[in-house]
Amino acid sequence: MFKRFIFFFLLPLLLFSSEIGRAFKEGKLKGHVGTLLNADFLGDGTYLDLSTSLAYETTNFYGYKFFASMWFNPKLYEMNRGFRDNKTWLEFPELGVNFYNTRLNFGFDAGRFEYQRDWINNYVQGLSFFHSPTPLIDYEITWINRSAWIDYYRVRMFEGAGNWIGGLWASANFKIPDTTLVLTPYAYSVANHFWSPALKASMDFYFPDVSGMLQARATLLFYTAYHDKQHDGDSLMYWSDLTWKDTRGRYEAGGGIMVSAIDGARDIDIFGQNTGFEDTTGLFDANMTTLYAFGKFNFKYDISLKTSMRTTISPEAKVIFGWETRTSYFPIKNLEVGLDLILIMGAEQFGNLGRDKGEMRTYLQFYF
Repeated sequence: MFKRFIFFFLLPLLLFSSEIGRAFKEGKLKGHVGTLLNADFLGDGTYLDLSTSLAYETTNFYGYKFFASMWFNPKLYEMNRGFRDNKTWLEFPELGVNFYNTRLNFGFDAGRFEYQRDWINNYVQGLSFFHSPTPLIDYEITWINRSAWIDYYRVRMFEGAGNWIGGLWASANFKIPDTTLVLTPYAYSVANHFWSPALKASMDFYFPDVSGMLQARATLLFYTAYHDKQHDGDSLMYWSDLTWKDTRGRYEAGGGIMVSAIDGARDIDIFGQNTGFEDTTGLFDANMTTLYAFGKFNFKYDISLKTSMRTTISPEAKVIFGWETRTSYFPIKNLEVGLDLILIMGAEQFGNLGRDKGEMRTYLQFYF
């Protein structure tokens, strides 16, 4: 009798452990090796480095997936602080677990994981819950303890907001029946920095006769700053744009406007941002108005081009001009050759916004 009890007690554990073993055995490994040269024409940030990354993810078992990744970035050459201002040698951007229940449409991410929202980019350390109670409604709540910016041109360690509490993001999507309109209210707060509720609306218009789609997006954001438990000003931000997309994937182009009224929203990007601009000098400062345009083009022979331009204007009619462009080419499968150009002009006339920038990056990466 005792042996039977032991057998039936251990059987589920053995089956479960075998499922875990199979999930790890059948997991997928991917990564890259490459090199990058960053040439700084207006400063002293020139450097050359090597890079390699490895990422592993198990297959799904009972809704769970485990994942981990690392970036190793040895420096080959550096002029002054070019490399140190942009990269660290070794980072672990992912180390965590994902769970999703398809029956309940509920899941979570925990640990270090990739996470991108309007004001968060691109890896975070924390906990995120998401749920879709109906096909027309979904919501999520995410706690961000720290964030990291990991890419071929930037490898920055996980950094916090000066306190262990970090930030909290809560949002919901309401899809309006029989339309393409989606309303997204959200609240975003970072301890000892700001509290920011917002409403975002997006809508798609389809034009099948010309294989096109027009995407419209608008966000109204309220921003209350506070430091050392003291109120430090209120602001308002308006952000909207229109994007025309070719439904065959050949190109997309558009433009928009961003207005940071009153005291601005300087700390809104403390955990990153997804405005489409790598350099946001002046974008979130007080009483700044930004007009911008962007385009993405996919050509024959695996050549692609991404470009964006902006003009940020102050009440005194001072202007910051920004231009960013990225070109990518795959001469053979999995081998990418790229060239990036970044130009910022007019920042130095503000004094507190840093220096002008003129950088060129060229890189070579092989993916496996």
